[in-house]
Amino acid sequence: MTDTLEIVVGMLVEVTGEDAAWAAAISPRTRLDDDLRLESIEVLSLADRLRERYGERVDLAGYVAGLDIDEIIALTVGDVADYVAKAVT
Repeated sequence: MTDTLEIVVGMLVEVTGEDAAWAAAISPRTRLDDDLRLESIEVLSLADRLRERYGERVDLAGYVAGLDIDEIIALTVGDVADYVAKAVT
């Protein structure tokens, strides 16, 4: 998962425009909503980048759409990396 986590963090930097110091503070337990305060458009942009890299088998938007509100709020960078790793194996 480490490689996948690094890829996800790199993509988060791209979609948010943040810097390396911001990225260095991200861990698998960092929450997309509460900690990173990602806007829905940034999550969609991340989903697009993941689909471009891994193909249709990685549908982050569909994955998130299947979560309830509490699960969406609690979604972490590690959860996203785990989802991607499982989807591509």
